[in-house]
Amino acid sequence: MKIFHIVSNKEWGGGEQYVYDLCQRQRADGIEVNIICKPIDSISTKYEEAGINVYCMPLGGALDFRSARKLATIIKKAGTCTIHAHNFKDAYTACYARKLSGNKKVQVVMCRHLTRPGKNTMLYRWLYSQLDKLIFDSQISTDAFLGTNPSIDTNKLGIVHTSIVVPENTLPVDVRAEFNIPETCTIAMFHGRLDPEKGIDTLLEAVEQIKDKNFKLVLIGKGSEEYTTHLQTSVSNKGIADKVIFAGFRHPVLPYVAGADFGILASTVREGCPLSPQEYMSQGHPVVVTDNGGQREYVEDGRNGLLVTPGNAQQLAEAMGRLIDDAELRQKLGQQAKADFDDHLNYEHFYAKIRRIYNE
Repeated sequence: MKIFHIVSNKEWGGGEQYVYDLCQRQRADGIEVNIICKPIDSISTKYEEAGINVYCMPLGGALDFRSARKLATIIKKAGTCTIHAHNFKDAYTACYARKLSGNKKVQVVMCRHLTRPGKNTMLYRWLYSQLDKLIFDSQISTDAFLGTNPSIDTNKLGIVHTSIVVPENTLPVDVRAEFNIPETCTIAMFHGRLDPEKGIDTLLEAVEQIKDKNFKLVLIGKGSEEYTTHLQTSVSNKGIADKVIFAGFRHPVLPYVAGADFGILASTVREGCPLSPQEYMSQGHPVVVTDNGGQREYVEDGRNGLLVTPGNAQQLAEAMGRLIDDAELRQKLGQQAKADFDDHLNYEHFYAKIRRIYNE
């Protein structure tokens, strides 16, 4: 089997890491893996350093026939292979290339990681007819896409929850020692992009409501200078400077996650399959998450975590307070979270589903 992944972003981010992890797992499975990307060193070099074959092209979207012709030349003699696109504009390039190559043993698979309605223009209807499989990262992403009744054969649709690679023997960072947090103090943690969509403002409102409790909130990640300044000012104005630690960017982040007591994702927007809750679950920690995205498909309220309404600071404060005050509850939910991750959310489970789709 040969796989050609198309990666067209200009900067390295979560999508590029997703493809990187998948490529490494596929190579371990004896699959020949190739990357099609823009001629941007920060992208191509990371794949090349991992020993992955890289082809650089403009990747300009639906009207970029130059890239399609280049890709067609590559796959013309590739025999049985799969082109795996990770957005619709790259799927056009894949489908054009297959037609131009004349290779009838090429299948085109696309993954959709957004919770947006499907488009139904003539050009999109053509694209839908050409795709062999359209994979969504959650039921909520699938429902959002189908909400506009796009003209696509629903037999082509599939759902595979995205997962994370957990290195063996991850050693927790001593978060208490690094940030001078007392042993008796509970550590709540958020990690990710500091952005209004992540519900950070609501989170700070919740912290203000329970500031008399014995805990620290560690914020790992970075955002724009303007928004970070806004958050720091908000912390000062709310009188919670002694409760909130701005830890900045940390890589790798999983050892810090392992050193927390519980995690928080307060997103106000619908995310298809956010991975930060899974990172806490993989380390045996419960999570407090909003119930508006794909996270509600694997976080069950009162079983392996707690669900709250997005934008509701009071609910978030109450949920955080329960976990801060009750170590036994944290342990109970965390144990179940780890069991659920190991049982049906881990990377091997994800990869088996992806491999099955290729084989179909």
